[in-house]
Amino acid sequence: MLSIIVILTGIILYAIAYWGYVKWFDKNVIMSDPKRETPAHTYMDGVEFFPTNKYILFGFQWKSIAALGPVLGPIIALQWGWLPAFLWIVFGTIFIGWIHDYGSLMVSVRSEGASFGPITYELISPRARTILLWYILWYIILILSSFTNQVARLFQRFPVSPIPVLIVAIIGVIVGFLTYRFKVNIVYTTVIAVIIIFLGIWAGIAMPYTAPLEPVPATGPVPPFPNALDFWMFITLLFCFLGAVLPIWVFIQPINYLSFYLVYAGVIGVIIGALIGAPNYQYSMTTTFFDSALKVTPSGPLWPMMFVTVACGAISGWHSLIGSSVSSKQLDTEPDAHFVGGGAMLAEGIMALVALTSVAILNPATTKNVSDPAGSFVTGARTLFENLGIPSNVGEGLASVMLIILAITIMHIGLRITRLVLADLAGPKAGGIFKNKYFSAIVVCIIVYIVTSPHIGAAFQYIWGTFGGANQLMAGLALMIVSLWLTKEKRPRVYTMIPMLFMLVTTLSALTYLIYIGIFGPTGYLADPTRWGALVAVGVNIFLLILGLFMCYEGAKAFKRLRAAAKTA
Repeated sequence: MLSIIVILTGIILYAIAYWGYVKWFDKNVIMSDPKRETPAHTYMDGVEFFPTNKYILFGFQWKSIAALGPVLGPIIALQWGWLPAFLWIVFGTIFIGWIHDYGSLMVSVRSEGASFGPITYELISPRARTILLWYILWYIILILSSFTNQVARLFQRFPVSPIPVLIVAIIGVIVGFLTYRFKVNIVYTTVIAVIIIFLGIWAGIAMPYTAPLEPVPATGPVPPFPNALDFWMFITLLFCFLGAVLPIWVFIQPINYLSFYLVYAGVIGVIIGALIGAPNYQYSMTTTFFDSALKVTPSGPLWPMMFVTVACGAISGWHSLIGSSVSSKQLDTEPDAHFVGGGAMLAEGIMALVALTSVAILNPATTKNVSDPAGSFVTGARTLFENLGIPSNVGEGLASVMLIILAITIMHIGLRITRLVLADLAGPKAGGIFKNKYFSAIVVCIIVYIVTSPHIGAAFQYIWGTFGGANQLMAGLALMIVSLWLTKEKRPRVYTMIPMLFMLVTTLSALTYLIYIGIFGPTGYLADPTRWGALVAVGVNIFLLILGLFMCYEGAKAFKRLRAAAKTA
């Protein structure tokens, strides 16, 4: 029964938060105005700026923020017991996560659809803008690296998955043209497309595809280049490349919108399976604050490491980039924002609870939740699907496709944002070559491959901890920007400043710990100098820590300046 209690408790608390705190904040602090023209209408160009129905935008927003983080993060966090992860997922989402997402979206909307680069330039300083852009560049490269590694291994491990993912991509492009060029009713196209997508699961089971190259084992030496993992990494990055260079309405938006139905159908299926089977958790409620003998990464003391390991399940800096760079340009009316921004984050919290439950019901003695969180989720979800009468092979296919779709449908947005950031950082001195979207996207793909490739040793266990720390620090920086904007507008800022301080202190501490453990820890570089992945992670952690400290310094100066200006105004 514990699985039912945990999931229902989370859903009830999220519902109370949405109808209470979210709507109150929207009305009394942000003061959304249905008569104020949004950037989607002001600058409508049919490419970046175009008003979108709030239900379509909700699906796009949720699928664009919900990736592997809220699935794998809570599973890895089971090393500290299920209760700490549950409490952070629920209360982190209610008091920090949704307000971060909604605030980032609305600050951009009130800034004419500008992304965080120009907003930081105006609110803080030109130097802070450059620092933030460098941070965003490497932060998203970490996202792309972590997810490329996982998606490629899922393609290799589950041959039923390539065909369904290909069908999702093709149907998404067709739906984009039918909706925006031929003005076909979205209800008709959605129903037909979703049916075809689910039939694609059966097609994948009937026609499994294995790359005709030597597979990479979970442990042991890596086969020579090229191998099956190299092939799937290339396919994954090709998908992302298309999303980075094609118009949003052609590729990114329709694919992400339709993927919402596939993924959330799986989430609902797991919930119903838990309600029918009512399994108890087999994992411990709590373990220990710090198990120094645990030779896995990410690990360490519960604070700060559990808070960055759960990652997107409670709060994610990635969401602020989606809200400020993409969704703000599609918002039809301001009152839609609390449904799109706040509502999507609460829905992601539900998915994190589902992921936690799907593995907590398994036998911990036979579940490698830290070293193989993706495989553990597929096993747990398949087990719960069986309570619905879904055959084991179908359940496994659906769960594996869910994971790939969760990752790959935010990766193409990540590559799109990264190529824009790279072009911005290069400036006019680069001769405009980085302004070429094809060239800049290819450069980022090459960097991601170098960081990710097992030939170089940047293995998943090192990258995830670095990604988690970078992700949560980005959230703290986004809350800083929102708080500065509220200060400038003379609005109450306590609701964002307290979460901001908690996230900054926690994540800067986590990055510091990761630097230490990457050098001196049991899985660190000094323990085995052949672990180049640990050394790469240490270097990136040091770079991100320095950038984060500089941003805090610049932000503190900006707070002082804006408070003084508010007093004299």
